[in-house]
Amino acid sequence: MRHTGDDQTQARAEVAALREQLSSLGRSLEAERAARLAASAELSGALSTRDGALVEAERLRHDNAVLVRRLVELKEGEAGRMNDLNRMHEELLEAAVRMRQEAELDRQATVLIRQRAVAAALGGITVAPSAASSVMVAPAPAGAAGEGAPRPQQQQQQQQQQQVAPPPQPTGPGGGGPTQPLGGEWVGESSEEAGAPAAAGGRGPLPPFPSAGVGVAGSGSMAAPPAHAMNLREAMGLMGRGLHGGKEAEEVLRPPEQRVPAATAVRVVVPAHRGGCNSLAAQSPGHFIASCGADRVVALWDVSLLAGSPGMAGAGGSAGPAISLQGMTSAVNDCAFTCDAAQVVAAGADKSLHVWDATTAGRARHTLTGHTGPVTAVAVSPLDCRLAVSISEDRSFKLWDLGRGFAVRSVPCAKMPLSLVLSADGNTVVTGHLDGSVLLWDMRQCRAGAAAPLLEAHDQPHPVVALAAAATDDSTLVVAARDGSLRLWDFRGAALLRMFRHPSFALGTTGGSGRPRCRLGVSPGGRLLAAGGADGTVWVWDIRAAGGTEKAAEPRQLRCAPGTAPGGPPSHAPVPAHRDAVVATAFSSDLAVLASADKAGTLAFWPME
Repeated sequence: MRHTGDDQTQARAEVAALREQLSSLGRSLEAERAARLAASAELSGALSTRDGALVEAERLRHDNAVLVRRLVELKEGEAGRMNDLNRMHEELLEAAVRMRQEAELDRQATVLIRQRAVAAALGGITVAPSAASSVMVAPAPAGAAGEGAPRPQQQQQQQQQQQVAPPPQPTGPGGGGPTQPLGGEWVGESSEEAGAPAAAGGRGPLPPFPSAGVGVAGSGSMAAPPAHAMNLREAMGLMGRGLHGGKEAEEVLRPPEQRVPAATAVRVVVPAHRGGCNSLAAQSPGHFIASCGADRVVALWDVSLLAGSPGMAGAGGSAGPAISLQGMTSAVNDCAFTCDAAQVVAAGADKSLHVWDATTAGRARHTLTGHTGPVTAVAVSPLDCRLAVSISEDRSFKLWDLGRGFAVRSVPCAKMPLSLVLSADGNTVVTGHLDGSVLLWDMRQCRAGAAAPLLEAHDQPHPVVALAAAATDDSTLVVAARDGSLRLWDFRGAALLRMFRHPSFALGTTGGSGRPRCRLGVSPGGRLLAAGGADGTVWVWDIRAAGGTEKAAEPRQLRCAPGTAPGGPPSHAPVPAHRDAVVATAFSSDLAVLASADKAGTLAFWPME
């Protein structure tokens, strides 16, 4: 019986323990259920957040695409406005040059009219104004230089009376009536000019106007007056006859875009750079031409001052540079102006580029480093004054931000680059190489990190020593090879448009035979091409003249120094302006002069006529 009671107690205890365990398991199960519910709610919240983030990301992606498209449109519009501004600026410069030429012609016309009026008065010819601003010519008093000839005092009194009182109406031949007034503003020639023979030192009779009638007593003839008043050029006799003959008159009246360099330099600076000159660059817009050389100096020359004082001079004299930019530690291989004409960029053999402010007398702005070899050429974007491109002997070219002073991108080249140019639209980089190839690079792809050229042309085996934008359109370049050939090349179609060659022409280069280079000059309008010869002669071709790919128009050769005339007698042989190979040429932006530089450091300035 005892054992039965103990068993019951033990069973009750086990039941109680089982119940406690069951209760504990129930509580654990309830906590687990609550935790699962909380985790499910959290997971649902996370899924909702992810869906919202995906929706927001898609919206941001769409907004970003819209913004990029708008930015591209804004950039394209800004580039178009910049093109319009540049075009307007060029038109204003051309208008200013044209106005200056017209003002000079008016001044010459006024001087000539005044001289002929004085000559007519002193010669005894009466000048009578009329209501139509016409001039009437009366015969001189009869009699030789004796009793019947008026004395100088009487002539002076007659001249004063003519200025105060209106002169009498002159009569025609034989007193048969008054002479008809002239239609143009013309005064008669003096008796001294009309009667002095050429052998006696006189100039002979002045050429008559082609459209003006002159009535002189005793002449027996009268030209009919013109139906309308003549313009100033016709009245001055400059069209076809001019002040000193038809040829010189045509040169005086020739517009700037049709001028050509004179055969004789107006100024020669010896030496401008000790050790040799390497490159030239013209400021556009502006009146400076920059030169650089082995003396570690970039010199800015004021073309207007140099052209006004012809002669030979040393670099330290009155014909010295207006501004000297210093700071380079080695030879300067190339230089360029930014498109806003405010900064000068120079590439040096010390593996760096220097940037100066051209508007503050040469204040230094940046020193650009990053190349591991000498920098041989630099070019600035024609549309963005902050973007420059340089090539180096480290077989690469770099894009530079001139505003912030560091490299934007470095692009390696598989071949040694010798020459560099940017297209007129600023979107294409063209490099010429030692093996004779020409490579085209897209500027936008280069800035994005692409390192592959768009096109490679290799149609000749000689090193490409110079490249120049032809300025006729966005895709035309002038390519100069070491063999002396100059080719007008369309890089978009990879087609040769024209070849410029001459049997006597050998291209002048600097940099030695291993890495030769030079600088070509193209006029702002794209009509003239100037290249330096190895014999010290400057050669100028007309790009727009008729010619095919094998033959172009006959070039013009420039050689003589100031004070010597081309083609003079053997006893007075012309003195050459350059005695060494000419390695660089550049036209001023206003087409006033053509500058040339040789390996000895001499600069020559050739006026445009």
